[in-house]
Amino acid sequence: MKHSAILFLSAVFAFLPGAARAADEPEAVYAKYHRAVMSNDVGEMQKWITAARRAELQGASDSTRAAALTLAQYMVPRAYAVQRRIVSPNGRATLIATGSWDGGHQTLDTVYGTIKLVQENGEWKVGETAWSDQKPEILLTPKSAPAPAANKGAAKVPVAGSASSDASDKKLGKAKPECVYKPVMTAEDMERCR
Repeated sequence: MKHSAILFLSAVFAFLPGAARAADEPEAVYAKYHRAVMSNDVGEMQKWITAARRAELQGASDSTRAAALTLAQYMVPRAYAVQRRIVSPNGRATLIATGSWDGGHQTLDTVYGTIKLVQENGEWKVGETAWSDQKPEILLTPKSAPAPAANKGAAKVPVAGSASSDASDKKLGKAKPECVYKPVMTAEDMERCR
């Protein structure tokens, strides 16, 4: 009975539009995977990894699986922030993340994660994760600016020496909060320090 229900649901999901099946973006999938790793939930973790990684885990002994999960928990920071997202049209994505790592005797202010995801059956799955204290080269280059929106009219260029009375030219508001480096920083703390 259970087997036929799974086949039925698989058939239903096969006919859904791609947008409905691929609702979770790479960041959301990695967040679910990360949460499962941190909560020591192997069953939940397996939902978010590639079929190849799932097969490796299922073929391993219980003690090997437990050791792999313990190692993953040790290597991955408890909190992280995605700094870059690269999605290829061939169904691959790479996330570059930063976080603070506490290894018991040693604390690193910043560690860098490279998370590679692939699409399987229209859904993002975590393929590889690697965390290191070495800053990835991609973070050494400035972020590319988003494409400008379509211009709805001529751009207003003020004449040299004139004062503009257009309110949209004035930039008033609160000053950016001061950056304070801490042993453990939230995403907001890291954003302030960019």
